[in-house]
Amino acid sequence: MSRVRTNSLSSEISAFIFDMDGVIADNMKIHTKAWLALFADQGYEMDVREFLEKTSGMKAADVVRFFLGKNISSETVTSLIDQKEFYYRTIYRPKLKAAKGLRKFLDDARKAKILMGVATGGSRKNADFVLSGLEIKSYFRSILTADDVKKGKPNPEIYLSSAKNLGVQPENCLVFEDAMPGIASAEAAGMKVIAVTTSHSKKEFSKEISKLSPIVGFIYNFSELKIKDLRS
Repeated sequence: MSRVRTNSLSSEISAFIFDMDGVIADNMKIHTKAWLALFADQGYEMDVREFLEKTSGMKAADVVRFFLGKNISSETVTSLIDQKEFYYRTIYRPKLKAAKGLRKFLDDARKAKILMGVATGGSRKNADFVLSGLEIKSYFRSILTADDVKKGKPNPEIYLSSAKNLGVQPENCLVFEDAMPGIASAEAAGMKVIAVTTSHSKKEFSKEISKLSPIVGFIYNFSELKIKDLRS
């Protein structure tokens, strides 16, 4: 991990908020594989890079409409999303596992009386699939998904709502995120961020680093972190 810039943690950190996909579980490649399978079924072939460049941060319904047309009915969009999520859970179920070091990190945070929440752009069903499957749901006082907000990341709604649910001020929250839209969302909410380099490398993040002032450190997994390094 790049050294955490503790001088950037200007106020006491009393809450951690975790994105889920690519942070709690290193599963973004599986999501992408499921999307590509769905679009292949619809006769739309593309490579991974094209898909990621065009859809980063989009809600699922927006992804479907981006590739298959804005005039698709809501019923069709819902049906296609359900099909994609079925692919994802089928592929990922036997591979489901927590990010390295996550369980110990959650235990240590709980012992330190740090409040914890999840703020994912995924669906409630997928959040239950991952968090219940990993048996870590009880660690989190707040779990918010795309189903709980009107505007997805990079809008700050989900992080501001998470802080409210946890009963803390946004400036007292530290966010763990793996994607630019999520980091922009946290910044707009007034929160600091640890960037998790599962979906993007530190080099890729660095291209935008001047615009991403909330980043106070980089990790690949949670075995690289100690709670004392994250509190001013």
